[in-house]
Amino acid sequence: MHANRSSVVVRLRKALLPWVLLAGCPVALAAAGAGAPASEDGMPRRLVLALDGIPFDVFIELQSEGHFRQFHPAARMVSTFPSLSEVAFAAIGGGDPPDGYQFVRYDPASNRVVGTTIASLNGRAHPKIAADSSGDSIPHRVLGYVASYSTAIRDLRQIERELMASRKHDFVAYLGTSDPLVHLQGREGTRRFLLWLDDYLAQLQEKTLRRTGRYLQVDLVSDHGSTLVRGKVLALERELAGCGLRRSRSVAGPGDVVYPKPGIVGSVALMMAPADADAVARCFARLPGVDLVAVDHDDSVLVINRDGEANVRLIEGGLRESFGYRVKSGDPLGLLAWATASNSAADGELQWSASQWFDATKDSARPDPLRRLWRAFHGSVKHPSKVLVSLSDGYEIGNPALLALSSLRGRFGTHGSMTRMASLGVIASNWREIPDVDAWGANEALFGDTVLARSRRDADSISGWTIPRSFPSVTSARPTPPASGH
Repeated sequence: MHANRSSVVVRLRKALLPWVLLAGCPVALAAAGAGAPASEDGMPRRLVLALDGIPFDVFIELQSEGHFRQFHPAARMVSTFPSLSEVAFAAIGGGDPPDGYQFVRYDPASNRVVGTTIASLNGRAHPKIAADSSGDSIPHRVLGYVASYSTAIRDLRQIERELMASRKHDFVAYLGTSDPLVHLQGREGTRRFLLWLDDYLAQLQEKTLRRTGRYLQVDLVSDHGSTLVRGKVLALERELAGCGLRRSRSVAGPGDVVYPKPGIVGSVALMMAPADADAVARCFARLPGVDLVAVDHDDSVLVINRDGEANVRLIEGGLRESFGYRVKSGDPLGLLAWATASNSAADGELQWSASQWFDATKDSARPDPLRRLWRAFHGSVKHPSKVLVSLSDGYEIGNPALLALSSLRGRFGTHGSMTRMASLGVIASNWREIPDVDAWGANEALFGDTVLARSRRDADSISGWTIPRSFPSVTSARPTPPASGH
């Protein structure tokens, strides 16, 4: 009988294991460093709660309905590109960039795909943001894809216990199981979870008040959004073959294209011989379901889609980070109209500071495209690919076995692309207003010296909950020309 029971366990493990691949590579959190300031009353005064995968639109929808009243109006947290946890949380946390866009990645030293999907589930394997909450084990991540809602609630209860036991001034916690919940349960499941989170945070405030006589400062942040729609699979191998290319285990010669399939996501990282890069990009750009394709040309990024081609570059020498956009044909990013609106084209190139681009495009069809495209190949990861593909909402790629299994249970969206829904996470606070930020700006907004000093100075200033005055619009899909004089 014991042997039969073991056989059942083995079969159960094999059946459940692929479910953990539904999302992009999860991020793990390391224990916070020693020497951090201590709280005078024996309990943290600030909680930074990192929520994996919570979309901005769903959170702000609930706020507009009267929920999360203790928080100031939520702001946009524009993710990295690709909009994946491994890359985005590295930027939010301010740590070293990851080796690749996901744990399963192309390794240039060995000229092959390295890493295993099961290893990527170990929350202690690849820490990217300093946190004080417990890391996830592999079995726990598996459970998160089998019973996502109940697992996320249990994880929040565990965070509460660890928070109450800590004596640090600032306590950073990470909830990874919110991401599979969004993937598997979609908008309605996300709303249900966030309503529970609203009540949970209210109860946490009451417990803090009874124990310490003051309120708890709370900052919420998520790393990306979700398309929140069912996806159609893009047949990459077939499309490559149609262009005279082939998927390969390594780049051995012309026509070889290497890419990992670690999960079901809305982006693809491709490696090939440099001479093939533009041809591969143009092959993909013509496909239904492809939003855009970006190619690293070292000193510029070539952007291609059905609307045209353009080059993006970092403008050197200025006091502020600035980017240029030069169209070769058409207008792939939909920015050409700004040349007339702002009269800031230089020799055919649109040139503005990073802050201008961000402010004008943060709620557009592709939020903050230039900085995200540039950094995707220049700084976001240690070993960038040669070509990145962003898929349109409603399209995805993934492991064939995983795709077959997931079709039995169903899924409701993914992330990874440059599109608005996949890119917009949320950032909100109950003790201060936070403006719209990107992942790098979120690091400063959460962990910058000025913020930490203000948190200590204003630690006793929360005497009640803030009733939001207004909420940002979530309906805009067109970029706004940058204001003059920036």
